Order: sequence, then C-alpha cells, then structure tokens
Amino acid sequence: MLKHMLPQESGPDLVDLFNRSSRMLRGKWRHALTPYDITPHQVRTMMLLGRVDAEGMRNSQLAEKLHIAPRSTTEVIDQLVAKDLATRTPDPADRRASLITLTDSGRELLQKLHGERKQSHEEFFSTLGDDDRAELSRILGLLVADAPGDPRC
Repeated sequence: MLKHMLPQESGPDLVDLFNRSSRMLRGKWRHALTPYDITPHQVRTMMLLGRVDAEGMRNSQLAEKLHIAPRSTTEVIDQLVAKDLATRTPDPADRRASLITLTDSGRELLQKLHGERKQSHEEFFSTLGDDDRAELSRILGLLVADAPGDPRC
C-alpha cells in the first residue's frame, strides 16, 4: 500500500514567510492606530483624500480606487464625517453627488499617522541591517515591478 506523501521542502516556504511578515506588519499598524480610534480602512481612505485635498472625490471614485463596493465606502465616509475628519460638500458639476474632502482635523491626524506608520514599520524592520534592508527592497521591487499600482496602504 502506497502512502501519499507531500514532497519535503528544501528551504523555507516563501509564501508562508511573506504572509506571516505581512500579517505582523498589519498587526503592528492596527495596534499603532488604537489610540486614535481609527481603523486601517479609514486611514487608507484618508490617504486617498489627502492626495486630492482641495478638489475632493466622489464616493464612487473612492470606491473604485479602494477596490471596494460604494456601499462600503459610504460607511467609511460616514465614520470619518462623524469623527470630523472628513466632510461632504455638493459637487458643483452634479448636484446629485457630493465631494468628500478632509477637514483640517483630518489633515492634522493624517500627518500624525504618517509618522506613526513610519515608526511602526521602522520597529518591524529594526532587526535588519542596512545591507539586508537594501537587498529586501531590491527583491520586493523585482516582485512588484510590473504590477499595476495599488492605492491601498
């Protein structure tokens, strides 16, 4: 009777290591956001809004860039508006639509969060020396070189 066996791997499972690293980074980021009472989804939305700043974006544009359903974007925007981090104003080009922009409070928080994110990631990569960081950056750059841009952070 033959037993079915999986081939033994000769080295580390790269996908598993990559996924574990990614989960750890996301966990550190979520933890860093706790004092601000904000979620990663809300931060990603704020980052997109911060890039267009004065112009604002329609809900449908945000949904498209975030790769989520417009209904989900509406919920995130509702949460940001309730926290006075974003605002809706009538779209002068289409009065049925609204433009979403960051408030001054939203811009200030986004600036703080950029620093928090940098610090969180710096802590994660602190065990790597300069040469290892450069090599990891080079390798990851190869993997994403031909991939279309993804606005999610």
